[in-house]
Amino acid sequence: MSHIDDTSNIIWSIVDGEAVLLDTSSGGYFSLNPQATEIWEHLQGGHSLSDIIGMLTQKYKMDNEIVSRDVVELIGELRTSRLWD
Repeated sequence: MSHIDDTSNIIWSIVDGEAVLLDTSSGGYFSLNPQATEIWEHLQGGHSLSDIIGMLTQKYKMDNEIVSRDVVELIGELRTSRLWD
């Protein structure tokens, strides 16, 4: 299944459990590992960062601070690559 993010010209699809993203404005191609893909799907679903962190903390029974740091780091990388506003 492919998806288009109208606000940022991103077309994405899940391939073998990993998100593949294409920025149609720059031609940039990106691949996310399964964990980053899970976060990406939650972002696309309109979940807040605090909701995503809470869901992942519960699902993986990890320390909230570690999950928070990892999610914020990914968001920073997505913003740097102009994949997320």
